[in-house]
Amino acid sequence: MDRIIIAGAVILLVIAVIEIVSIFFSLPYRHIPPYASVMPVFADDDNFVQRLEYVMQKGCGRRNIIIVDYSATAEQSELCRRFVCDNPDAVFISHEQLTENFRKFFTI
Repeated sequence: MDRIIIAGAVILLVIAVIEIVSIFFSLPYRHIPPYASVMPVFADDDNFVQRLEYVMQKGCGRRNIIIVDYSATAEQSELCRRFVCDNPDAVFISHEQLTENFRKFFTI
């Protein structure tokens, strides 16, 4: 009976060590190329609130989110501003600023 308990403890220890090692090797790389998620905002977009909520729910990993105002309503603009306040990696810009923002972001 003692041998079974010892064998079980050894097996659990080996599994725990494998999990810890795999967690450390699966950490994100420091030198990955920059990337950004771009979300356009149009006044006639009926699904904008759902898309913004989806980004809020799925944005648990840190990534750059660029919300571009093409013709946002006052309500959409306010939602975007609140989103940017809560997410330091997000920006809300006009479509005229998009090229300059990309230039700053992708040049190293």
